[in-house]
Formats: sequence, structure tokens, C-alpha cells
Amino acid sequence: MDRILKDCLEVVTSVSITFGVIFSYFQIRKISKSIETGQQANTINVLNSFTKEYDEIMIKAIECNVPKKVTTWYFRYWNLMTNEFLFFSKGLLDPLVFEFWVFKMCLYYNEKPSGIPYKRVRTYKKSHLKYIENHNGNYPKSDAFFIELMKISDEEKGKTELRNRVHKLVKKYNKVNCKR
Repeated sequence: MDRILKDCLEVVTSVSITFGVIFSYFQIRKISKSIETGQQANTINVLNSFTKEYDEIMIKAIECNVPKKVTTWYFRYWNLMTNEFLFFSKGLLDPLVFEFWVFKMCLYYNEKPSGIPYKRVRTYKKSHLKYIENHNGNYPKSDAFFIELMKISDEEKGKTELRNRVHKLVKKYNKVNCKR
């Protein structure tokens, strides 16, 4: 009788352990899905925040009719780009979105912002170099990234080659695997 009771207890214990493992598996999947959903929501919030800030900066360009306003405008613009880089480098901004943004920046580095009415406005690149110099190396990785991007913008390459060079640069600074 003791042997039968012992065998029954072993079976019940095995079944309990099996159900516990199955239950834990489903709970872990729910938690993982919840974390993934939270991460996607945060990604959307970050993207919306950066897009809203960019739109506000571009709307303010029309008010840049004196040097002080132009300087402030450039500061806000480059501060936004620095923040985007910092979020990207920590894996908090989709690398493909960041790559698209900096590719567009690379195309316009040697131009002047078209929305600014002040006539003696600097090119994006000149203003960015001034921004980097004024921050005394507070963001060395960001500074290095953008200086490399400026060099790429100076090359006489077609858009496809330029896009490939920007992709390699973004991949170089990405902590997370950057796929296309």
C-alpha cells in the first residue's frame, strides 16, 4: 500500500511540475508580449516627439530675420539632431528612421535653410561646426558621428553611393544590429 501511495505521489508531483512549467511558459510569453508592446509604444512616442519638435523648429524659421534669432534657430535644430543621435546610440530610436534622417541631412549639409528670410545665413554644415565647437566636447560620440557625416556630404558621389556610406556610418555607431 505504501508503494502505491508513493507511486501516486510521484505521478501527481510530475503532473504538477509539468503544469507549472506549461503555466510559466505561457506567463513568460504574456510578459514578453507586454514588454514588446511597451517598447513599441515608447518608440512611437519618441518618434512623435522628435517629429513634433522638428516641425516646430521649421515653422519658427520664418521668424529668423535677425542674427540672434538665426543663432537660436540653429541651436535648437542641432540640439534636436544631437538628441536624436543620443537616443539612436542607446537603441531608443529605430536605426532605419535615424539613418533616413541623417541621409537627408547629408544631402542638405552644404545648403542654407530655405525657410530663413535672413540673407546672411550660414549653411547647415558651417552652423553645425560652430554648434560642435561651442559645446566643448560634451558629446564626443555625437560630434565624431556628425563630423564623419559632414565628410561624406563633401564627396562627389551619387545618391546610391551616398546612401551606402551613410548606412555604413550609422551601422558603425549602432549598438543594436542595423539591418536594411
